[in-house]
Amino acid sequence: MEHDTSSSPIAYKPLLAVIRRRRWYLWALIIVYMPASVLTLQLTQSYKATGLVLLIWLILLCTVVTLTAIAKCPRCGDNFHMRNSTLSYFRKCRHCGLHLCADKTVLPSEI
Repeated sequence: MEHDTSSSPIAYKPLLAVIRRRRWYLWALIIVYMPASVLTLQLTQSYKATGLVLLIWLILLCTVVTLTAIAKCPRCGDNFHMRNSTLSYFRKCRHCGLHLCADKTVLPSEI
């Protein structure tokens, strides 16, 4: 797919916001797991309940990772975080190099 370099970064704002929000969901889910599992174990004293928390967390993790992996770049239309079968959470598009915060660093002349 060809790169569209004619649009201003302001036009990318809604889709870049979606990508940033999905990344925040991923980080929040990763951070929440350990306290949730410890709290479940302390409250229930049951490894089954803790295992259930792990299972739910894994399902949510797979869902959020998939959502972040298939997020499309607003400039080129390819997957923002994936190139071929490689998933990496760089702050730039793996295809066209659009920065995740390109809409936040707009020069006054671009408005």
